[in-house]
Amino acid sequence: MKVVKNYLYNASYQLLAIILPLITAPYVSRTLKPSGVGIYSYTNSLIQWFTILSILGIDLYGQKQIASVRDNKKVEYYFLGNTDS
Repeated sequence: MKVVKNYLYNASYQLLAIILPLITAPYVSRTLKPSGVGIYSYTNSLIQWFTILSILGIDLYGQKQIASVRDNKKVEYYFLGNTDS
């Protein structure tokens, strides 16, 4: 029963993730007008660049921190338990 419930939740989420942008995109583009959509796209592209660059730095920082506390298992588990990937 739990598997079926999880499957239905996941399927409904995936369906909503596909349908919702099809409904909201025309409304937002009409509301913002072409210049507003352009400004939004430009701002979004800048944010994506900063996100990519920050993700690259976080991975290297995490590897460095874990390597520096290799002998202390308690601190190493602290770092490994708080990572997202």
